[in-house]
Amino acid sequence: MTRLAKCRLSCLMLIMGVAVAAAAAAAAAAAAPALAQDKEAILKERQATMKQQGKDLGQIKGYLDGKAGQPAALAGATSLTQTTRKIPSLFPPGTEGTSPDGDYRPKPAVWSDHAKFLDAQQTAAAKADALLAAVKADNKPEIRSAFVDLGKNGCGNCHQTFREKLKP
Repeated sequence: MTRLAKCRLSCLMLIMGVAVAAAAAAAAAAAAPALAQDKEAILKERQATMKQQGKDLGQIKGYLDGKAGQPAALAGATSLTQTTRKIPSLFPPGTEGTSPDGDYRPKPAVWSDHAKFLDAQQTAAAKADALLAAVKADNKPEIRSAFVDLGKNGCGNCHQTFREKLKP
């Protein structure tokens, strides 16, 4: 290969390298707003799910207090079994941040000790299942016991360990 051919080949390789780098930079720049939008959507879904869980618990509490019927409690308990199972999908890596209402944010341990986080979620899911079984049986003492257990050792345990309250 002649010296001129080697020079042309080197120049061509340099140009191709610059083109590939430019394309990669453009793709990354285009992806950044999409990632930001995805993160924002996840933060909103996370907050909406937690608020729904609060409403679901309220339906069960209403039944226990004689202010709602068993069908409302059953709907709430059924929803809780579904939402507790989707919690891991609401905390993917890169979604650290304050809830849209500014009240809470996940602690870094959600991601740094992810196995413990998943254990807490599985505990909450199992306690939601127990609550649903009690509601289906329409046994108020069992419902009350399962309700307190889920609140303290399911939701409460996870929130104490993995959620930071920002507003008093």
